Amino acid sequence: MPKIAILDDDPEWGALHLRILKGSGFEAVHFPTPGRFFDALLRSRPDLLLLDMQLPGMHGREVIRVLRANEETKRLIVVAVSAHDVQSEHAVKALDAGADEYMAKPVDPELLVARISALLRRGYAAPQEHHELLTLGPLTISPEEHAVRLKGRDLDLTRLEFDLLLAFARQPERVLTRSLVLESVWGGDASMGTRTVDKHVESLRRKLGAFGKRLETVIRVGYVLKTEDLK
Repeated sequence: MPKIAILDDDPEWGALHLRILKGSGFEAVHFPTPGRFFDALLRSRPDLLLLDMQLPGMHGREVIRVLRANEETKRLIVVAVSAHDVQSEHAVKALDAGADEYMAKPVDPELLVARISALLRRGYAAPQEHHELLTLGPLTISPEEHAVRLKGRDLDLTRLEFDLLLAFARQPERVLTRSLVLESVWGGDASMGTRTVDKHVESLRRKLGAFGKRLETVIRVGYVLKTEDLK
C-alpha cells in the first residue's frame, strides 16, 4: 500500500486531506511542521509527499530543495498545493524547485486522488529491459538510469519533466499535440487539462537553458523539438 506524507501546518486542511487519502485506500500520515516531517524521514520514507507551500519558518520550495539535494529522497514524488499562490507563475516556481505537480486549494477530492494515483503508477513502473541512450547534440538521455546530461552537466529534472523531455526526444522534429503529450506522459489521465502540459513545458525549458529554445510552441496545436541543425 503506497504511503503518503501530508505536510501542512493548517490542522483543518491536514485532517481533510488525511481523510480523503485514507478513504481512498492509501496509508497516510499528517505532519504539522517541516521539522517533524524531516525527523520522520530518519525512520521511514513515504512514497509521496503532499506539500503545502506556505509553512511556518520554511517555504515549501525550500523543503523540496532539501529533499532533492539528498540522495535518499531526491526521487520522492512531491505534489505541491497552495491556497494563496494560485497563479501560473507560482506553479512554475514550484516545478522549477522540483515539485512533480502543483495544485491550487481547495482541490477536488476525486481530482487529488486521481493525480496522486497517476504519479504513483509511474513511480512504480517497471524499468526497461534494454538500455537506451538518446543523444541530441549536447543533450544525452538515459531512460534506464533516469538521467539527463547537457554539455556534460547532470540536470536535475522531476519525474514528469523527465518523461516529458523523453517524449519529445524520441520523436524529434515531430509536432506533438497537447492531447498526445497528455496521453504519453500522463497516461491519458482524464483529470488533466492541456494547461498542465504548458506549465511543465515552461518549467522544462527553464532547466534546459538555451537548449530549451529548441522546444518550440506550435500555436493552437502543441510543441515540437527542433534538432535538425544539431551536431
